[in-house]
Amino acid sequence: MSMSTAVATRKRAKPASGSGAAAGAGKRRRKVDSAGDRGKSKSGGKMNEEISSDSESESLAPRKTEEEEDEELEETAQEKKLRLAKLYLEQLKQQEEEKAEAREFEEDQVAGRLKDDVLEQRGRLQKSVAKEIQAPAPTDIRILRGHQLSITCLVITPDDLAIFSAAKDCTIIKWSVESGRKLHVIPRAKKGAQGQPLGHSSHILCMAISSDGKYLASGDRSKLILIWEAQSCQHLYTFTGHRDAVSGLAFRRGTHQLYSTSYDRSVKVWNVAENSYVETLFGHQDAVAALDALSRECCVTAGGRDGTVRVWKIPEESQLVFYGHQGSIDCIHLINEEHMVSGADDGSVALWGLSKKKPLALQREAHGLHGEPGLEQPFWISSVAALLNTDLLATGSHNACVRLWQCGEGFRQLNPLCNIPLVGFINSLKFSSAGDFLVAGVGQEHRLGRWWRIKEARNSVCIIPLRRVSAPPPVAGS
Repeated sequence: MSMSTAVATRKRAKPASGSGAAAGAGKRRRKVDSAGDRGKSKSGGKMNEEISSDSESESLAPRKTEEEEDEELEETAQEKKLRLAKLYLEQLKQQEEEKAEAREFEEDQVAGRLKDDVLEQRGRLQKSVAKEIQAPAPTDIRILRGHQLSITCLVITPDDLAIFSAAKDCTIIKWSVESGRKLHVIPRAKKGAQGQPLGHSSHILCMAISSDGKYLASGDRSKLILIWEAQSCQHLYTFTGHRDAVSGLAFRRGTHQLYSTSYDRSVKVWNVAENSYVETLFGHQDAVAALDALSRECCVTAGGRDGTVRVWKIPEESQLVFYGHQGSIDCIHLINEEHMVSGADDGSVALWGLSKKKPLALQREAHGLHGEPGLEQPFWISSVAALLNTDLLATGSHNACVRLWQCGEGFRQLNPLCNIPLVGFINSLKFSSAGDFLVAGVGQEHRLGRWWRIKEARNSVCIIPLRRVSAPPPVAGS
């Protein structure tokens, strides 16, 4: 028993001695480390200055109490609120600045629009676009064929999506501008057919479309004016009253009031929406060849062989008479509310102001001469067109081209721009509302007669693209 007790005593003594040794070793190790640290601090101070450690900085920093940490968290929340408030205020300020800029831009736009409207009403608006027009290549011209005889007149819908053309074959065709396909054909009506006619039975001489694109009007040599629904091409009404061929039609812009003129020398006023006749005005001394109108309650007429251009003031039932051409005035078109352009068979093109009885500008032999030496005759002006409220004009004859012109300042000069090759009689010209294309109605014969026949011409509708040359970039520092 004494020996086993001694062994147990020795076994119990071993862990104590081991722990003591470990403790002693630990003490010695700490002493050595501390001594080494002191040695390092003395011998390697420069190294301690160059090399930094986050762990060392953290170990050197005093530990914060729970109260200090709570205070820091509390301050961070306040700072966050302040930062968010500043950000919100900055956003509000930015939004207000953007709104102010938008309002200023809108005010500028409205002011510019109002200024244009005032100038337009006064007839003084003249946007300069002619100098930007680039002459199209002949391959860019699209030719639409469908009529058997010469095209006499055409109109473009206000949205520039469709074209209506009419011809001596007594048909009306509605074309798609984009695809060039026929959308609808109003066929010729048979003479002597009973009931309400669904088409024309004689040469169609003129057409007009209302500014909202709702109504289409067409007039023929049989003294009739037919009213159609432009969208569906359904016949609505027939107006009778003229005593000779209907040669001119025009809707007053913004209304359904229709003006018509005829070889019977009269001008008639109709209300299409109410299917009613309003009044008749007289004054011309010969057959009237053409008519045009804009927003004012008045219209202008080309008096043919009586050599006059007349402005009809409908409410006053009065007229202004203008002289200037030497020949028969066959076509007329309003440029704006105060200026117009006309063409005659003496080859001249005239610019008129409603305040003066004489032309502001007169271009003689506008399309040149033809015939044998010594017997030359000017090419007749068979059609004129103007891009509304701009300085761009177009004229047509039968000298194998459409000619574009620029109106000078104050409409006192006509400057030729370019020639667009087209063979045949240019019986009708119309600019699109946007001014990006010009449509020409081409025929082998003149729209009003059969004096000549150009066999190589094709009876067609030609869509001429009008590309604009981009303005040069502004010079730096200008």
